[in-house]
Amino acid sequence: MSTFSIIAIPFFLLGMIMLALAATQRQQTWLLLGGIFMASSLVNAVIGLSM
Repeated sequence: MSTFSIIAIPFFLLGMIMLALAATQRQQTWLLLGGIFMASSLVNAVIGLSM
């Protein structure tokens, strides 16, 4: 596993936690942060798989 793939796993988990907080607390801040972390985990996973 490359470093990018290893970094993608905690980013994905953190994004899922923040999206769950957005669903329960109805705050847009958690939704925005969750979306950013999910996108960054996707980018890191793609880079990690391409290497």
